[in-house]
Amino acid sequence: MAQSMKVAPALRTNSFFQIEINHLPTAGGKHNKPILFEGWVTEFSDQFSSNWNSETVYGRMDPLATFQNTQREISLGFDVVSDNWQQAQQNLAKVNRFIEFLYPVYEMSKDQDGNNLAARHQQNTLKASPLLSVRWTNLMASSFNNAPLIGYIGGLQYAPDVSQGGFVLKNEEIASLRMTGTPEQIPNPPGHDADGNQTYEFEIDTITHRSYIPKVLSLNFTLTVMHTHLGGWYLKDGSYYFGSEEIDGSFPNARVSTIRTEKVQRTANSEGELLNQAIVSGSSEQYLQNQVLGG
Repeated sequence: MAQSMKVAPALRTNSFFQIEINHLPTAGGKHNKPILFEGWVTEFSDQFSSNWNSETVYGRMDPLATFQNTQREISLGFDVVSDNWQQAQQNLAKVNRFIEFLYPVYEMSKDQDGNNLAARHQQNTLKASPLLSVRWTNLMASSFNNAPLIGYIGGLQYAPDVSQGGFVLKNEEIASLRMTGTPEQIPNPPGHDADGNQTYEFEIDTITHRSYIPKVLSLNFTLTVMHTHLGGWYLKDGSYYFGSEEIDGSFPNARVSTIRTEKVQRTANSEGELLNQAIVSGSSEQYLQNQVLGG
């Protein structure tokens, strides 16, 4: 029986279904790595818009149309589901980082000696726009080399599903510690015992932090895709190809390729005819094998 992603949640942890998102202006830094969400996708659509300029001319039934461009927008909705409080903390941190990815990079202000100022100011200069790379299975990947798609997000809808419950997390930290009494100032208990130990008194301020993290965090965004390979048709040797010979017929849906190694034994007769074939051993790599998803 066909299963949807919602009733087959085990597939959400498969690497093939992971959602990969990266902030290109800061990619490659020590603390700037791609975010990987489990693939609990609830919505997907790929929209192509051909834009034309049309001019109505007196006496002509049809307008004069001039082609401008073809644009692509992908809408992706997915749920971030937490099975325990540790996972809830990690998932919330990923969502926080994703939201931060929507902001640009600024050049820090410098003093007269050319040193970076300690704090940002309004006069900071915009250095890089928040371009993102996104990949999800072969439906959201480059048909040229299976690389993530490049584009920008006009907005992100972040909607925690509070109806599913959540986790209340609490941690404490010492904010300040003040000495209020020395051994000479403490009559009861005595400041010095028989062994010469001393007793001091302190006031400790402790701050308690509480966080509520819903079990299910729903996200939805639209990515305007920037074409990183040639689009449109061209003529070669009397035939037309779309983009290039490598992607012709496969755009926009990429094909994810993996290598699986098997040791095979074959038995043939003296005339070279195959009599028997058996797989002795296969790759230990886990892969999906004709699993059907559906509504």
